Amino acid sequence: MQGNWAVMTTPESRRQEEQALESGEVYQDAEGRRTADPGTAAAHAHSEADRNAEHLKRGEVGPGTPEK
Repeated sequence: MQGNWAVMTTPESRRQEEQALESGEVYQDAEGRRTADPGTAAAHAHSEADRNAEHLKRGEVGPGTPEK
């Protein structure tokens, strides 16, 4: 499916999503991307780490990081 689809969630479906995250059946990264594939989850984590390292090299400070 393509396009901008609004997805209606029910309390039951949200509970199932949270249980999947807690049990490790589904992985979610800091940007909210979700996947059931451990390899894809690892790739997301590595890309985030690389991006964060680049920000630090440029001296950029993110939220929650004290400035020196």
